[in-house]
Amino acid sequence: MANSNWRKTPLKDLCTRIGDGLHGTPKYVENSDVFFINGNNLKNGNIVITKDTKTVTDIELENNYIKLDKNTLLLSINGTLGSMAFYNNEKVMLGKSAAYLNFKSDINRFYYYYFQLNGVQEYFYNVATGSTIKNLSLKSIQDFIVSFPEEKEWKPIAKVLSDLDTKIELNNKINYELEAMAKTLYDYWFVQFDFPNEKGKPYKSSGGKMVFNAELKQDIPDGWEVKTISSLFTFQKGTEPGSSEYQNNKETNKHILFHRVGDIYGGSNTYINSSNIDYRIIGESDVIVTFDGSVGKVGFGLNGAYSSGLQKIYDKSGKYNNALVYSLFNDERIIAIIHQYATGSIILHASGSIEHLTIPFKESVYLKFQKIVNPIYSKLVKNKKENQQLTAIRDWLLPMLMNGQITVGEAEEKLSMAAEASVEYKKP
Repeated sequence: MANSNWRKTPLKDLCTRIGDGLHGTPKYVENSDVFFINGNNLKNGNIVITKDTKTVTDIELENNYIKLDKNTLLLSINGTLGSMAFYNNEKVMLGKSAAYLNFKSDINRFYYYYFQLNGVQEYFYNVATGSTIKNLSLKSIQDFIVSFPEEKEWKPIAKVLSDLDTKIELNNKINYELEAMAKTLYDYWFVQFDFPNEKGKPYKSSGGKMVFNAELKQDIPDGWEVKTISSLFTFQKGTEPGSSEYQNNKETNKHILFHRVGDIYGGSNTYINSSNIDYRIIGESDVIVTFDGSVGKVGFGLNGAYSSGLQKIYDKSGKYNNALVYSLFNDERIIAIIHQYATGSIILHASGSIEHLTIPFKESVYLKFQKIVNPIYSKLVKNKKENQQLTAIRDWLLPMLMNGQITVGEAEEKLSMAAEASVEYKKP
């Protein structure tokens, strides 16, 4: 699991304190800047605040004060085990499923990666109690015997791996900005109807004629029609393999990645033997939408076969491209219709929504829009593919560096090659 030449020590000896958050439910309030976080808020080294994250008062925070600093590593210990985040002075109050490890030095940067080793993750799972919801006790963390390298060894290892994560995070931020840019443009053109008129002025704001459409129950530009998305694009449902087809490793060239609803944003490690069944295939630029389970989510950048809970959406004629498809299915109105017509009390099924997906349409405007947004989408796909490559390098380097099979110098050479393959970002 780790270099056998490194010293061993209980984790508690490397920390000033190991503890967890509030055992109980605080009094939640609205319009506060103090977030109450648990293990599900710890993701990829960051504290992630979502729309469902509750807030508490400053007084509640003071009454449950826990000293955290730059050497703190937060660890999920209930439910999903082993997720982690660094503390960066966020104004947060911890719940019981978020443990804090206050290290005596910035070696927390090293243990963030050490804890990702398969052997460590297995340890967390094996010592956790509970059959349905797993719980990792503080004592098991405190007594955990870990490898303890010299600073001259762990610092370069942490840097190599964190440099890769920094590149991945940068691409994620760029993609976030690109997606926001594309969505703003789409809303401006097709929600506000301020697409450029024949004089290059915003149509509606410049007095463009609007007429009420009874089918859509809204005003749309004069001369536009109503189209179903299914009349413009092909919806291709995936196929489901038998249980014996699944496996977690690629054994031959016939084994390909298999993507399910939960993999819509990547992360699939399931393979299937493509020689047995004629599976539906997606490529990195294809747009995929979830119509079973968590419905209405749109993704791209996947490569391989896909399940029956997903549908690939494309235009056979080639007139309308994937950039336009992606923009359409990020429209909140389209997402709302998918949810509106979904059926099922526990697991939602939304294929019946497809016939109800209608949009106000004028071909010349949509073609002009997709020409503008296509470079944005191409950059999104490119960045996602690069992140998949960087992630693969990082995941390969992690155990190799930890067990001494590869030196930091050799790892840096890999990192240099990855850097040369990347292209400096320029806004389209």
